[in-house]
Amino acid sequence: MKAFNNYIIAEIGINHNGKFNNIIKLINLAKKAGADAVKFQLFKPETLSNLKDLKRYKILKKSETLFKFWNRVKIKKEWLRKISNVCKKNKIELGFSVFDKESLNLLKEINFDFIKIASSDINDFDLFSEIKKYNKPVIASTGMANIREIKKIYNFFDKKIYILHCVSLYPTLLKDINLNRIKKLSKIFNCKIGFSDHSIGILAAIKAFELGANIIEKHFTLKKNMNGPDHKSSADFNDLKQICFYVKKNKSLLGNGKIFPSNKELKMKKFCRKGLYAKNDIKKGHIFLQKNIIIRRPYNGLDPEKISIFLGKKNKKNLIEGQSLKKANIS
Repeated sequence: MKAFNNYIIAEIGINHNGKFNNIIKLINLAKKAGADAVKFQLFKPETLSNLKDLKRYKILKKSETLFKFWNRVKIKKEWLRKISNVCKKNKIELGFSVFDKESLNLLKEINFDFIKIASSDINDFDLFSEIKKYNKPVIASTGMANIREIKKIYNFFDKKIYILHCVSLYPTLLKDINLNRIKKLSKIFNCKIGFSDHSIGILAAIKAFELGANIIEKHFTLKKNMNGPDHKSSADFNDLKQICFYVKKNKSLLGNGKIFPSNKELKMKKFCRKGLYAKNDIKKGHIFLQKNIIIRRPYNGLDPEKISIFLGKKNKKNLIEGQSLKKANIS
């Protein structure tokens, strides 16, 4: 298990639209983009909706009840082992947002790396009691939660939990993201803090990382114009690739901070800086004038400001055009 440093989760969630082939494509693309993990949502439809509620919603092309929608996009039990094997083959970690105890129980049969608690379930301590038994890293989103609720779940897991700043609006407008909350959470809780991003685009994810987020969770889709509630605010392959590239390369970009040129720069300095040279043939005994000297590349050890030490002095030996000047040339 990785240490959740600069850790990027491609939240596939329900963006597979209930099609196993989409799941395989999304796992492969997440790995190719550079993500550390993929995550899915595991639930029983009857815990997210009322079977008897016949009100219809237009979600996936045609209108349907919420129960039919959740039933359509659920992860089927027979898919779990295949998903685990594909992740293992791709060397990408696997996590699940688990919404009920029966779904959690299905994870006993497969290999996975972490459990996610959704913002909607931050008060479900009956579920937490079962999650604790798995001895897996736990990540919790904090959308809609106040500080008292966050402290309660933090203490319940004996402070061995990872907390994600989250705004439960889909999509989240940039003006509502409140990324400074990441810094406040970092001061209050002695654990790694991350960001679960529901905004459109990649700006918020990158800024969150700059503010100290160790974990970036971003919904991931094949195409943003697919039918479904999360696709619009999701990253496609190019978006995810940009986020991963920035986060993974950030350490290299920052460097060591020393105000001194590197050895590579010192070599370049000899090529790029300018020195002092004879602009024309200069005979021995000639008095150096401004018109006899040219400042040009490459650097020869004499900074241009040293021209004053030559002016008005006699030349000690014949110089040809283009020859490098030396202090030994003057008397």
